[in-house]
Amino acid sequence: MIKRIASVILVALLAACSAPAERVDGVMPIGGPDKATITNETDCMREGGQWTQLGRAPVKQCLLQTTDAGKACIDSDQCEGQCIAPEGSVDGTQVGGKCSVDTNPFGCQQRVRDGVASTICVD
Repeated sequence: MIKRIASVILVALLAACSAPAERVDGVMPIGGPDKATITNETDCMREGGQWTQLGRAPVKQCLLQTTDAGKACIDSDQCEGQCIAPEGSVDGTQVGGKCSVDTNPFGCQQRVRDGVASTICVD
């Protein structure tokens, strides 16, 4: 009986973790209300993106090159992708960053948020 209850709880937890985010017309919000990512291959290819697996999940996503790569920033809200700290920056210090070359948020990156460097790893 306990094994059965544990199995039901495990399945419920796994289902909760894998529920998709709310989608509207093939676009899923990320990073704030202004940013969105394309969630189907047709739209991705139309926008010049690469439909590929990003991160650890076995799910394909659209990887787009940004048009503002290298632009000065102090927060990712100012970029199509992420605001990346200069190499050698120390976490917690005030820095100015540059916008990333693509929309890939995965891996370990030292980002700038509100002008402060912070390392974040996204699986």
